[in-house]
Amino acid sequence: MLFGKQKTVQPEDLANTIPLRNLPKRVLRHVATLASLEHLPGKQIIFTIDDCSKNIFYLIKGQIALSTARGSSDTINAGSTQAKFPLNLDQPCKYTARTLNRVILIKIPRELMQNIERLGSNLSINKNEGIELVEDEMKDQHYVDFFCKLQDGDFEIPSMPDIAIRISKAVNNPNTTSTDIARIIQMDPALAARIIHIVNSPLYSSRHRIDNCPDAVTRLGRATTRSLVLSFILKNLFRTKHAILRDRMSELWAHSRKVAAVCHVLARLGSKLDPDRAMLAGLIHDIGAVPILSAAKDHPNLIDNPELLDKTVNRLQAQVGALVLRKWGFMDELTDMALQAENWVRDESNTIDYIDLVVLGQLHAYIGTPRMQTLPRIDLVPAFHKLGNGKLTPQQSLRIIEKSKSDIQAVEQLLDGG
Repeated sequence: MLFGKQKTVQPEDLANTIPLRNLPKRVLRHVATLASLEHLPGKQIIFTIDDCSKNIFYLIKGQIALSTARGSSDTINAGSTQAKFPLNLDQPCKYTARTLNRVILIKIPRELMQNIERLGSNLSINKNEGIELVEDEMKDQHYVDFFCKLQDGDFEIPSMPDIAIRISKAVNNPNTTSTDIARIIQMDPALAARIIHIVNSPLYSSRHRIDNCPDAVTRLGRATTRSLVLSFILKNLFRTKHAILRDRMSELWAHSRKVAAVCHVLARLGSKLDPDRAMLAGLIHDIGAVPILSAAKDHPNLIDNPELLDKTVNRLQAQVGALVLRKWGFMDELTDMALQAENWVRDESNTIDYIDLVVLGQLHAYIGTPRMQTLPRIDLVPAFHKLGNGKLTPQQSLRIIEKSKSDIQAVEQLLDGG
């Protein structure tokens, strides 16, 4: 490409740069629109030692010299291995950079690069691989013992309540009727009352009030009824008699409930996904943490060390969650969801799916919390670029969530028994 001809950054310009080359293609295209080009003549200073530039530079044309405070100098040519790396990633800068001839630089906002770095190991991680202890984790024997116990499958997997199993079988049986399914639901009067309550709520409102379970099942449909029943029943699994762990379970349920509610709203943004199935996906994305916390009650040293307990949950909940969901007979997509729920760079199809919704649901649910400081910007997540057929900006997405606050709260209340 000739000097003076290139005016915008192309994705291929970023494709060989580090760490940008590891970004999913749709995110790389987006980053290219946020970057800009700078054309400079020879013998010009780009940045100096101790400079705290708001931008990161990559060299794509020409030749520059980097000089240290001691006077040593290194020449970098466009296309070289050195040019694949940012020229001034460190802040403040360790070098003075000046052009040796006409150059073209890619300029990327430092704040954007810092957010890309938050993707961290997601850029190369495979959630389906087993997890091994690293050297630093082997220093605490209590942690090692508990970790190995979980890795070996030596823990109790929570059982799906019998009524949920019976309803799932009835829904899957083409010979059953709404009355047959309702009869099973009515074995739990509280559950039947919640189904009737929700079918008359603003989320599912119809012209005529429904006051019996068979009509409620007919109105909702078989698949929606099953998703709702499973969602209502799951709350009981997030309970423990252990006083110290009770708050942890409560926090876990609150987060899962919030993600479920956001997923329910996001599924309605021009996708063909079922909002109630999306809600169920959000509710079970962290289900692996439940048996881990339950098993921790037999390890006082872990309970007394919240940092180690958090590390254990974060490291193993995906694999444990997949085991739980397989035992419960969930479809492959929801089982994979437990493995991929925090894979921020997942990009397996051109259309949005339930795992994408859970990824986005978590990012939205963490807004305003300390955890948000460790997470990437939502526009660096491939799932976001599929939402609303790829026509939403981050600001529009936030406005939609803000406008849907009452709906989100309504779903949370329904899940919580309200």
